[in-house]
Amino acid sequence: MAAPMRSTDFRSIVEPILNECFDGVYDQRADEWSRVFREQTGIPRNYHEEPVLYGFGAAPQLPDGTPVTYQQGGVLFLQRYVYNVYGLAFALTKVLVEDGDHIRIGQVYAKHLAQSLIETKETLSANVLNRAFNSSYLGGDGVALNSASHPIVSGTFSNLLTTAANLSQTSLEQMLIQVRQAVDNNGKKIRLVPGQLVVAPGNIFQAEVLLKSVLRTGTANNDLNPIKSIGLLDQGAAVLSRLTNASAWWVQTDAPEGMKLMMRRGLEKTMEGDFETDSMRYKATERYTVGWTDPRALYGTAGV
Repeated sequence: MAAPMRSTDFRSIVEPILNECFDGVYDQRADEWSRVFREQTGIPRNYHEEPVLYGFGAAPQLPDGTPVTYQQGGVLFLQRYVYNVYGLAFALTKVLVEDGDHIRIGQVYAKHLAQSLIETKETLSANVLNRAFNSSYLGGDGVALNSASHPIVSGTFSNLLTTAANLSQTSLEQMLIQVRQAVDNNGKKIRLVPGQLVVAPGNIFQAEVLLKSVLRTGTANNDLNPIKSIGLLDQGAAVLSRLTNASAWWVQTDAPEGMKLMMRRGLEKTMEGDFETDSMRYKATERYTVGWTDPRALYGTAGV
């Protein structure tokens, strides 16, 4: 068992006259992961599987008197989500409990404990994007989240910007064109709607300029900004503070089975006493995993 916090660690607090203390708990941003990932309740197993299906191609012409043709659908691949448990704990000695100081100290460190669990969830979610171009981290279809070779029934499709580029008017327009050209697992054109930009903190001001300027940015020409005039990316920009590549950026679409946080068990907080030492132990755990099913949910580029 890890050593508990003792009264001697908080001598200035357990004195009869308490001093004002700085507890080190800061206000944090609203959940960033929830802007990109949709939370979904998992099933009561140690993993969750989602089969990705393919359907039919275009219907052929049937000359008069000819029989109808048949096509067969099937499973293109399986996406498996394996749940993990994340947790942290701390302990306070019996002396602190006897002196009544465990309440004050426990409240402060309970907040620190909550922040630690939030940080874990934010980091794990951001890492899905940090590894989006890394072939060592593969999805159910056997390639990275952003790839030019996502397999479909006959060929591949790409959710990777054709030519890597930093965020600009030109590169964003090219990305939106690629979204418009999206196909399903049979190669049929589909209607994907771009919803928001996903950027690192270093790109937030550039994103704001691109999304809200009435005229084209970075030019003296009196051309309108089609991104704003058409009403694309009306959800604005989601900023993930824990992205490690300041140049990488993404366009998130409305693909229904995209970025997911599969919650197997929500946050549980428990407290118990230790028989041998009489210390009070506080613990918080939750069980979940993050990932994606349909890579059409996120078109991206690592920048240059």
